[in-house]
Parts: sequence; structure tokens; C-alpha cells
Amino acid sequence: MELATAALGSLLPKLGTLLSDEYKLQKGVRGEIRFLQTEMESMQAALERVSRLPAHQIDDLNKLWVRDLKELVYDIKDSVDTFKVRVHNDPEHAKPHSFRRFFDKTIGLLTKAKSRHHIADDIQDIKKRIDDVSKRKERYNFLDAGVQPNTVEIDPRMPSLYQDAAKLVGIDGPTQKVIDLLKGGEDYRENLRVMLVSVSLKPDMKQILSSILRQVSKDKCTNAGEKDRDELLRSIRDFLVNKKYLIVIDDVCNVDAWEIIKCALIDKNVGSRVIVTTRNMDVAKFSSKDGDVYELDPLSNKDSRRLLCKRIFNEDVGIHSDLEEVTMRILNKCGGIPLAIITIASMLACMSNRTKYEWYGVYNSMGSGPEKDRTMDNMRNILHLNYSDMPSYLKPCLLYLSLFPEDFNIPVDDLVRLWVAEGFVEGKKDSNLYDTGERYFNELVNRSMIQLIHINKVGVAEVCRVHDMILDLLISLSAQENFTITAKGLRLKSTVCKIRRMSLQGKVDGNIENNRKEEMLLPTTVDILHARSLIVFGNAVKLMPALSRFSVLRVLRLKDVPGKNIHPKDLGSLHHLRYLKLSGHVELGLLEGIGNLKLLKTLDLRGLFIKKLPTSIVHLQGLEHLLIDLSKLPHGFGNLTSLQELSRLNVDKSPTALAELGKLAELRTLKISGLDKNESCMKTFLQSLSNLGNLRTLECSDDIGPISLDNMSDQWRGPVHLHIFNGTLLTLSALPRWFSSLSELSYLSIGVNGLRQVDLQLLGALPVLRYLHLCAHLDQKELRGGVTEERLAIGGNQTFRSLAVFEFTNYSRLWLVFEQGATPRLQRLDLIFKSSICGFDVSFENLTSLKHVTVEIDCQESRNTSDKVMNDAFDMKTRIRDAVGSHPNHPTLELSIRFPECSNDWLSVRTC
Repeated sequence: MELATAALGSLLPKLGTLLSDEYKLQKGVRGEIRFLQTEMESMQAALERVSRLPAHQIDDLNKLWVRDLKELVYDIKDSVDTFKVRVHNDPEHAKPHSFRRFFDKTIGLLTKAKSRHHIADDIQDIKKRIDDVSKRKERYNFLDAGVQPNTVEIDPRMPSLYQDAAKLVGIDGPTQKVIDLLKGGEDYRENLRVMLVSVSLKPDMKQILSSILRQVSKDKCTNAGEKDRDELLRSIRDFLVNKKYLIVIDDVCNVDAWEIIKCALIDKNVGSRVIVTTRNMDVAKFSSKDGDVYELDPLSNKDSRRLLCKRIFNEDVGIHSDLEEVTMRILNKCGGIPLAIITIASMLACMSNRTKYEWYGVYNSMGSGPEKDRTMDNMRNILHLNYSDMPSYLKPCLLYLSLFPEDFNIPVDDLVRLWVAEGFVEGKKDSNLYDTGERYFNELVNRSMIQLIHINKVGVAEVCRVHDMILDLLISLSAQENFTITAKGLRLKSTVCKIRRMSLQGKVDGNIENNRKEEMLLPTTVDILHARSLIVFGNAVKLMPALSRFSVLRVLRLKDVPGKNIHPKDLGSLHHLRYLKLSGHVELGLLEGIGNLKLLKTLDLRGLFIKKLPTSIVHLQGLEHLLIDLSKLPHGFGNLTSLQELSRLNVDKSPTALAELGKLAELRTLKISGLDKNESCMKTFLQSLSNLGNLRTLECSDDIGPISLDNMSDQWRGPVHLHIFNGTLLTLSALPRWFSSLSELSYLSIGVNGLRQVDLQLLGALPVLRYLHLCAHLDQKELRGGVTEERLAIGGNQTFRSLAVFEFTNYSRLWLVFEQGATPRLQRLDLIFKSSICGFDVSFENLTSLKHVTVEIDCQESRNTSDKVMNDAFDMKTRIRDAVGSHPNHPTLELSIRFPECSNDWLSVRTC
């Protein structure tokens, strides 16, 4: 239902673009477009009405109407895109009246779809009533007649609410944490605190308020169900005045719901408590008064086994040795999720023989996709509740994840680029589509539908994954909606006529001659002409259909491409393509026609073993992401004025690159290598950098230095919107003065020769700097032995006020001391320094938020390990351990000593 709504929402502005003067359509055609726009708007309103109904109240007739409407919308979008491509690619042959044939066909389809479902008998009847809004409403009132009678659904989580506490597994630790949060600190008797735990369903606000009123009044208020919402709120407040209370509220799914509930709660500083459960992290953060959010961790392996045994054998007994291996595989797939473990255990408990062969049958059924398995229904129903509660714009983004295999690590930025290419991300004025896509991703994470696998040092998610149980649901839903089709073998199993998105994941014999056919076997009834995405994993690329069969493809993602399987003309004819990712060994000729792909937004050739890019790439003026390894860029790549990301530009291989770089004014991410430390090269680089006013990320991967980034005039200005400067291997002769203007910088990694107090003052004033990796090298005076050990102070008065992670590698003869009031938010401190530094004194006690400390003492400068070196190192270890141990936060400590082993040059690390 929501997918049809989302499709319609993206179609309406697409139709509007056809009315611009650019296409010069005839008057009659423009009128038909306006009519179709109005008709689609009414359909969208009707769909929204239906979508507000519970799923069980929508009859089959409406479901069929929605299905046909969605397919119709997709066909119209494809036709519109095809017409626009024809206009842009061949304006002389794209006659204005050619669009009339498209609309004649579309109107015919529309009439057929509506007559089938009693919307209207023919298009003439629709045209006569187009201006009458009220009559248009009446035309869709059949929806009310198709609603099935109200039925009461049983909450599938209900049995767990009345479970015997003695049978619960893995709750001891979480119970104590919840108790500690309820108690709070010294003021726990005074302030009302709100603490959250986990997942829930869609709330009925009136029902929740009525339930609260009945319980707090001890059933004295017998007419709670007759009161409206405002009356309920006032009555609850009257009962709670000056009372100490503990209220547990389940099913809070959005911020608005919590805002209403909060109105009923009076805080008179008598020690009352409220526990709210939610699956939405945004709700958790918003409703938590003091930041007390408790996230349930997955069950441990031990507790997972206990839960499985209790459900199957009704007691804690060991698993028979024959079942050990299959049991561990099943539990690994469940990932510590109690719901998954209980559901699978229920299936196993129903088996009379309980042999490993039967259990392997259950294991193989997990993640079965569209195949119906009644024993999995309960789990799917519960997972489906969270999906159903999502806004319509998130659902296609989530379902798109069904194209990826189980346990596949998905780069977040790549996923967002795919969403944008498919048109799932709604464009808004003054907003970047990719920023909006990142917000979509964060919403899905907050709703616990996506697992984060890797988060970088500033808290940004970089890699994600979908849990097997969620993936199973997505595959099933995608098949029902004809959203995606996945092939895991040589033959595609599909009952649909038109495939919209296809993923090939089958494992193919390494010897292709051993297979009967060198192409994916498709049923004759299957139409792939309308496929919008083709994603192929591994050597399944050898069996994919010819690219010439995909006429409206938007996304093509191929790994390990064998060049002989793709004809250059086929690749260059994919005029609708927005996203292209290729890797493997191919000839340069394969990419000759790439300049024809005028709509291409993302070109990802990382892992494609070619020495240079084709010259035709300079014609892709709409390209926004160019991702390459060490390939040579052609002269004129500065014409790619829409580029937002360039990774990785190798200056050595592209001599004119630095001069042309300054033309890319829209660039937001630049990863560069091959920089030369000579003054002329750096001056050209800085001059180009001054033109990149939109730059957010700058990464230099050169192990060079010392270099200067400060040899420009006082009028020169750096990229003031820079968020990330990653120059881990870059050593600066001095900290540039223009760093002081980087008020949005949150991540900085650099090396500096001869670190000075003024440098620390400059960095400490950066308002949003969260991560700092600073490597202090010896300057010329220190190399000549003219400088003794020196202390530099990171002062108080809220310097480094946003810093959360500080990594300090010290190869110089100075030391840092933290004064009181400095780095008030610092949680992690990583130190690497030589054992020759005798004046070690960090002043850990002044780091009030410290949670983790890592220290590595480097003794490798002493080529022969002496007793003195070892004694000094272990003495410093003791001092560090004592200093960290006396910290009131009791931070964790990882401490190691690196020293030469015997007489060879290999280094060893001993962790203490």
C-alpha cells in the first residue's frame, strides 16, 4: 500500500516537469498531462485513506486495485523517463506529438484499471467530472464498501507478558541496570526521572490514557472510557498530585505520542518514576529527562543456549553431542534475539525425533524468503509490526536491502547513493539528496531495522548489515509487492510478469563449461525490460542476461566483471542509468561508450583494473560521485562541474589535475594522493582548494613531510565548511593559520613538526572538534639536540570543549598536561610515546568524563634492551596504572610496552 503511495508521490513532480517549455508539447498533450496529474492526486488521497486502515480490514478488491495502480504508475514513470531521454539525446527526432501516443496508451490502461474496480467505466466519464472535487471523492467512496468488519487481533507478544519470572533467561544483568537507573544518584528521591528499555507496538492514545486513569485511581474512575483525551489528561493529573508513583508505559512509537502522555504526568519532586519502552531511539532520546536510555543487548551464547533448552526440554539440560553443531548454527543465525530463539525453539520442540537431520531442515528454512512457513508466522508478524509503523518514504529504502545476500556488509554511503539513483529520496528545497538519504538511514537504525557494523571515530555509521530474520521478512514483503526478485541459483523462480529489481546471488561452477547454459534461465513469461536495478554478486555475473534486455535500468552493480560478457555498445546504451559500479579485469574499450550515459550520478570503478579512464568521461556533466583507485584522469575532467565526491585523485598520474580541481565548485568530498612537497605543487593545490567552498571532507593519503599548507597571502581563505581533515600520514612544518577559521571541523588527523603552545590554543578553540589525532615529530632544533624536554598545557576554560576522542602520538621531547576544566567531554584518550620521556604527567584527574585509556610505551629506540630501559618502562607502567586506577570514573585501561626483541629488528608488544 505505502509503496504505491510513495510511487505516486514521486510521479506527480515528474509529470509536472513535462509542462515546462523545455519539451514544447502541443496544447492538447499538455492538457492531458494536467488531467493525469489531477487524477493521480485523487488516487493518492484515496490510497492514503486506505493505508490508514488496519491490514485485516482491507479486502481483496482494494488490494488488487492498489497492485494494478502501482504497476501502472511504474509504467508511466518508465514512459516519462524514456521520452525525456529521447528529447535530451536526440532532440531532432523527438517530435512533440510523439508523446501523444504514450498518453493514448496510458489513458487506455487507466480506463481499464478503473473499470475493473468500479472506479469509472471509461475515461470520458472521468474528464466530465474532473473539476468537481466533491464528485471525485464520491468516485472513490467504494473504498468504504470494501472494508471488512472490525475484528480484534491478538497481540502476538501477549503470552510473554504472563510468563513465569523463574523461566526468564538473561534478565539478571539488565534487571540490575534498570534498578540502578530507577534509583539514580543522590537526588533520586527528589526528581521525576524517565528511563527507557526496549521494543513495542503501535499505541492507541485514548486507550493508554484510559488504562493509566483506571490504574492510578484503583478503578474508582469507572467511566474512563467515556472521557475524551483532554478529560483523561485532567483526571490523571488530579489523581497524581502529590503522589509518588511508578508507571510503566509500553508501545510508545513516536515523539508525538510521548508528548501527549507526558502532559498527564505531574512531577512534584516526591521520587516518582516512569518507565517507557520503545523501539525508536529518537523517542528514547527525546523522552529521557536525564539521558538515562537503556538499550537491551543481544543474549550471550550461554543465555541463548539456556533459552533454547528451556523452550524445547522445559529445563536447563545440555544439547546432545549430535545436535551441537546444528544448534550453534541455528543460534548464530538468531543473533541473540530472544524472539528469534523462541520461535525457532518452538519449531524444534514440535519434532518428535529431534534428530540432527530434522534440525538441519529447520536451519535451512531460516531465511527462506517468500516460501510460506506457518511456524515462522508469529515471528514475522511481530517484526512486521515495526515495518508497518514506518512512514511511506522509508519502506522502499528498507525493502531495497533485500537485494543483498545474508551477512553482507553494506557501505552506508554506497547504500544512500543507490537510494538516490532509484529515486527513493525526496528532494527538498535547499537540501542535498545525499544528506536526506543519510537521515533516512539513521531513522531505520533508530527503528532497529538495520544493524551497525562499523562506526567511525566521530560517531558516523560506515558499514551496516541486515539481521537474517529481518532480511527474511524483507524478501517476503518484496516478493509480495513485486519490489525485488532474488535468484540464488541458475534458474530464476518468479511468478510475476514484470521484474522491477533483480539480484543474482547464485554460486556458479568455476568451470563455466560445466553449466548447460551461459545465461540465467528465465521463464518465458518473465519481462525484464522494466527492471530498474540489476545487482550481481560474485561469479553469478557469468550467467546474467544480456544488458541489451534492460531498457530502463537505473542501477547496475557488477562485481568481478569478465569483460567478454558485456558488449561495450550495450553498456553505452543504458541511457537511464544513474548508478554504475564495476570491478574486475576488463579492457578499456568496455568503457568507450560511457560518455553516452548523460543521467549517470555515481560511477564507482574501484577495483576495476584499468590504468586510465576513457576520454568520454568528461561529457558526464551530471556526474556527482566519481570513485576510482589509481586510474589516470583524462584532460578536461574539470568539466565535471556537478561532482560532489572525487575519490581517489592521484596527482602523479594526472599532471594537470591540480589546476582543473579548482573548477569543481560543488565538490563535498575529496580524497587525494600523489601530492609533491615542493612549493609550486602545494601552492597550486591550495589555490584550487580556495575555490572548493562546499568541501566537507578532505583526505590526503601521502606519507610526506614536512610540508607547508600556509604559503598563501593573507587574503587566501580555506574551505570554511570542512568537517573532516584526514591527513594521518601528512606531516606539516607548522600548523596553518587558516585552521582557525574551520569552525565546522569535527575530525582532524595530522602530524606537526615542533608542536607549540600556540598550536594547542588554535586547535582548542575549534568549537565542534570531536576527534583529534595529533602526531608530534621532532623539529630541526630537537634533531640537533638543542631542546630539552618541554611541557605544553591544554588549558582550562572549556578548551577543546567538544573533544570526545584524543589520540596523541609523541615522538618529540615535549609532553602534554591537561589543566582543570579542559576537554570536559573527553571520553577516550590514546597515548603512544617513547620511554625516554621522564616527565610523564597527564593529570588524569582533570579529565572528568574519561571512560577509556590506551597507552603504548615505545622502547624501540633502544636497539639493545637494557635493564634500565626495561625498568623505566615498567616503572612508567605502574605510574600510569595507579593514575588511571585512582580516577573517580574507573576508566578501562589498555597498557602495552613495545620493545626490540633480542638483537633483531622485529618488535614485540607485551600487554600489561
